Amino acid sequence: MRNLILASVITLIALGGCGRKEMPQADTSEPLRLVNLQHEKAISVLQLRFTILGGVGPIGYQIDRAEIDPVCKCPTMWRRHFEQPALPRLKGKELIRNIRLLTHKREFLFRIRAVDSMDNLGAWSAPIRVRADDLTP
Repeated sequence: MRNLILASVITLIALGGCGRKEMPQADTSEPLRLVNLQHEKAISVLQLRFTILGGVGPIGYQIDRAEIDPVCKCPTMWRRHFEQPALPRLKGKELIRNIRLLTHKREFLFRIRAVDSMDNLGAWSAPIRVRADDLTP
């Protein structure tokens, strides 16, 4: 009888303990990704066009920049250039971001990735190499 009571108490503790009380739900969200990424440079502006799909809730994006070292012709460390906070109206629409290139005769690399409201990160795009033009007439 004592063993039966002990087993009942252990069962009640196990069933009433903390944790999920429901079946695990499958993640049905679409993977976060950039599509149709295009870039164009006009004089001193790099224009990025892209669409973000997937993710959970509102989405945003991050743009990093590296400079090509003029001596070794190698890229410097990536640094955050711009971060668009997650907004609900951005998902599935063509987005345009203009980046001014103000440093004369320097080469840069830019990369972009999507981020959603749950801090899920998409993959980085391939680096985009661009050179700042001479702005004098």
